[in-house]
Amino acid sequence: MKVSAGRVDGFIAQPDPAVRAILIYGPDTGLARERSLALSHQVVDDLSDPFRVAELSGAMVSDAPARLADELLAMSFGGGKRLVVVRDAADGLSAPLKSALESAEDADANAIVVIEAGNLTGRSSLRKLCEGRDDCAALPCYPDDEEGRARLARGILQSADIRITPDALRTLAGILGEDRQSNRSEIEKLVLYVGPGAEVSEEDVLSSIGDSGTTSLDETIFAAADGNIAELDRSIERFWSDGGAPVSLMRAAQRHFQRLHRVAGAIAAGENYDTAARRLRPPVFWKVAGRFQNQSRAWTIRSLEQAIVRLTEAELALKTTGTPGQAACGRTLLAIASMRRAQRP
Repeated sequence: MKVSAGRVDGFIAQPDPAVRAILIYGPDTGLARERSLALSHQVVDDLSDPFRVAELSGAMVSDAPARLADELLAMSFGGGKRLVVVRDAADGLSAPLKSALESAEDADANAIVVIEAGNLTGRSSLRKLCEGRDDCAALPCYPDDEEGRARLARGILQSADIRITPDALRTLAGILGEDRQSNRSEIEKLVLYVGPGAEVSEEDVLSSIGDSGTTSLDETIFAAADGNIAELDRSIERFWSDGGAPVSLMRAAQRHFQRLHRVAGAIAAGENYDTAARRLRPPVFWKVAGRFQNQSRAWTIRSLEQAIVRLTEAELALKTTGTPGQAACGRTLLAIASMRRAQRP
């Protein structure tokens, strides 16, 4: 069963009782883990119960393919459904999962398998298997857009009896990144900063979350836009070490160059920099304001458009062709840094 992105939350709230295996896949690992936990709690209250919960890895199943069927068919000690969680799954799980599900059809199996995978393309055998069977569901986990980030923030703040102004919410949604787990942590930091019963202002957002504006993600993008290849190499390695996702990096870089293009276009139309930059939402973080201003003047409008096209094409390739993500991102940002260096007098 293929579950569209818009229907995922509804499915998690009320899973189809005919489904025995649920695949959670996509580039947003934080969101995938959050949804995996939510589904797991629908099956078992205490996830530390060794009699009702089995945790496997994709590698463990590859080494012993029959293990998955054994866990799916095992009886729960003391009654109730059992939960089998498979983490770091890939296409190698397809055959063992198919065999386990076929075995379950002929037995009185009372277990649910929750599978956590990374970003699977449409050609993935595991994804095709779960989308094509009535007893499976495939749930995509794509990074939140600004509307999704605003919805997440509003929900967390409301649960803490905290209000937020419209401008502050727009700024917050713009500052947050594309990883759900990281975003939740940042919003909870804002909750602690203002306290219950308060109203969040734009100043509160910038004061409490603004420091996240100098993460390895931002340093990587700024290094590319500065044409600083040595810093680009260092920062992109930090980004990968931090668990950053290639698609998130390409999307964030697109947003950065679109913002530069907006400001550069306004300047070309006769506005001064300060007026053009003040209209950006979220506003440019003060720690990098000087670098952003220099970039908006150093890049031509034509070269910014070329950079945006490169980044858009790179993201599309990551999603559709199975291109190795980290290598493709590195090549794209290196090409953009070289474009910037070529514009220097």
